[in-house]
Amino acid sequence: MIIRRYITKETFKSQLAILFILLMIFFSQKLIRILSNAVDGGIPTNLVMPLLLLGISDMAKLILPLSLFLGILITLGRFYIDQEMIAMYACGVSKNIIYKVVFFLSFVTCVFAIGNIVWFGPWSDLQQEQLVENAKLNPSLAGLLAGQFQKTPQGDAVIYISSAKNNTIENVFIASTNHSKSQRPNIIMANKGQIMTDANNNQIIILENANRYEGSAKLKDFRISNFNHYQGIIESKELKESDYKNANDVDQSSLSQLRQINTPKAWAEYYWRLTLIISVPLMAFLVIPLSVANARQGRLAKVLPAILLYLIYFLLESSIKANAAKGRLDPALWFYLVNGTYVFLAIIFNIWDTLPIKKMRYKLTNNRLAV
Repeated sequence: MIIRRYITKETFKSQLAILFILLMIFFSQKLIRILSNAVDGGIPTNLVMPLLLLGISDMAKLILPLSLFLGILITLGRFYIDQEMIAMYACGVSKNIIYKVVFFLSFVTCVFAIGNIVWFGPWSDLQQEQLVENAKLNPSLAGLLAGQFQKTPQGDAVIYISSAKNNTIENVFIASTNHSKSQRPNIIMANKGQIMTDANNNQIIILENANRYEGSAKLKDFRISNFNHYQGIIESKELKESDYKNANDVDQSSLSQLRQINTPKAWAEYYWRLTLIISVPLMAFLVIPLSVANARQGRLAKVLPAILLYLIYFLLESSIKANAAKGRLDPALWFYLVNGTYVFLAIIFNIWDTLPIKKMRYKLTNNRLAV
């Protein structure tokens, strides 16, 4: 049907536009956090983009239901304000066509939400943990930031380079801070150097015209050595699955695994994921009657109440998740209570202007006037 395709196309266009805008906002916020962590030396700079792309899963969990909610609200509201919906009803188009369109878009969005929550979310969290742990175990010298003093992940040395380009480094300063009985404190300085990788993925640093200062100021015993070529090898360590995979980590667990863990945090995460899936059709059908508006009321007449209901819903669910993870309340009880309340509101809002309810309201009004 032409009308159905038209409504579907306009709503889907609005949803995609809102999804893109929200994604850019969340993307920018996460980029700032990751870059800040990279500047502080928490993660190597070469992991910024992989971590950012893997973090899309966390963004999509909240963006998908919100984009559909706002897409329906804005599109249907525009139809009512521009009198397009009135013209459709005058031509005999049933309101059921709106529910069919919303059902179709909810189904499509739910497919992506379920795929993200059930599979891509745990997988991406596992991959992020693997990348970070591997970077800690095998720090990349090529990922050092120029112009900053940085500690190695093990905390046993401080490294400074003035510039780095194409695996060539200049003005290198390496100070060993791990003072053991078998090894005295030492400092290595070089004007220039190179970073290479061998066939076994071991990192090789070659310093030209390097000076090594070894000794202690307390003992006044120093040994100064000069090298035309100073070579050091950092062997690659194998990352074990136990280093990054934790069977009790709720973020890395699937829905079935969360039920087996049987801890307050696991149950809170389980019902939170169910909420993210159920919220897609629930919020979509709740917003249909709230999008009805007329020219006298203006565009914001129903927008603000609808957004307020949406915010209350997710703030309640977020609070339930946080408190349930600490064992303060039962997440199952509050899951059914909050979602049941919103299902009831969605039913009431959608049947409020139907003919049987109008007749009932009319009779009640007449009875009150008669009394």
